[in-house]
Amino acid sequence: MESMLGKLAFVHYPHGPKNARLETMPFALNTVMSLAHIGWTVDLYLWERPLFGKPASDYQGLLPQNVTVKYFTELRYSPVGQHLESWMQFRFDQKKDYLGVFGLGQKGAFIGNVIAQANGCPFIQIVDEFPSNWPQSMWTPLEKAAAHNAAMIIVPDPHQVPLICEELDIPPTTPHATLPNVAVIQPYDHKIDWHVRLKLPPESIPFLYAGTVDTWAQVPEILKTVADWPEPAVLIVHSRSRGEVEAFREKYPDLEHSRVYWSNQTLSQDELNSLVAYCEGSFALYQNSGPHIEYVGFSSGKLMRSLACGSPVIASQLSSFSFVEAEDLGILVEDSSDIPAAVERLMGKREEFRDRCLQFCQAKASFASYWPTFCEKLFKVTGIELEP
Repeated sequence: MESMLGKLAFVHYPHGPKNARLETMPFALNTVMSLAHIGWTVDLYLWERPLFGKPASDYQGLLPQNVTVKYFTELRYSPVGQHLESWMQFRFDQKKDYLGVFGLGQKGAFIGNVIAQANGCPFIQIVDEFPSNWPQSMWTPLEKAAAHNAAMIIVPDPHQVPLICEELDIPPTTPHATLPNVAVIQPYDHKIDWHVRLKLPPESIPFLYAGTVDTWAQVPEILKTVADWPEPAVLIVHSRSRGEVEAFREKYPDLEHSRVYWSNQTLSQDELNSLVAYCEGSFALYQNSGPHIEYVGFSSGKLMRSLACGSPVIASQLSSFSFVEAEDLGILVEDSSDIPAAVERLMGKREEFRDRCLQFCQAKASFASYWPTFCEKLFKVTGIELEP
């Protein structure tokens, strides 16, 4: 697509860029794609390793042609000494005729602000994590400094705004918009027989945990309950990282069970959506370690993807997940001991939940429903004319 509006930069440098890849963060991916679709040329700065070692083809077929991917290697130390921020300031202080710059993550915000200042254009900060979720570091004040220069901040859930503004030390009246972290589901192959592909028993009813296999996502708690699940329910644990799965299984050998099926295949987004839609329900459990988790809401990729694929969820009893019960999209559990009963309540009811889940994501939590308001607010505070 030929650019009609000019050139933007989008800096995607989240915490743990190796795992928090752009394609696994729908609200960032959707923003890049939507900006390109309405006519902007986008330089996409990525701090992640190409999956297949070929940067030119990693996002080929997913991103529009007017998005140029620029890969960078994560630096922990400055090549010229201890002052990494000074090196990065030097590295990215270049004028490239950008009309606007988006920055995601603490380091992404710092770099995005540097690029915006070099180009004399607005900086838009995408806040994907609460600052308090991470230990204090050199990047903490740099993220706050970037926020003070931001023409606008973007968050995945509207309820996060007051506390994020407080943690970034910016006024609660700071211009902001919401873009939920919900996958835009393309038509996927419903004909994939995941029973055959994952070698599940023919009569089994699969439930899915898909994501990082770790304690913060309460994976051990889920596994401990499988023995008490009603027959013929089984659990699929999917992670794209073989090393992560192997390390977890070595650490928790006592949690192995004949009704747990492990998957570490690298799935395309269409294949992952197909798997989510195929299962009876998905898990979205979190250890409540503070505001970052209590207010996760529409930020939860695993929860929002499940709903967007028409599958109900078994999720943690968090205030930001209250919509799950209010809209009858699944079951909230207070303790892992509640999981077997939740599995039993959902068994055989996938079709009953499917329409409600799909309707919720299409009417109340879709990226498309928030995009026009985002465009309106962005144009108002920056002068960047984005068409809905």
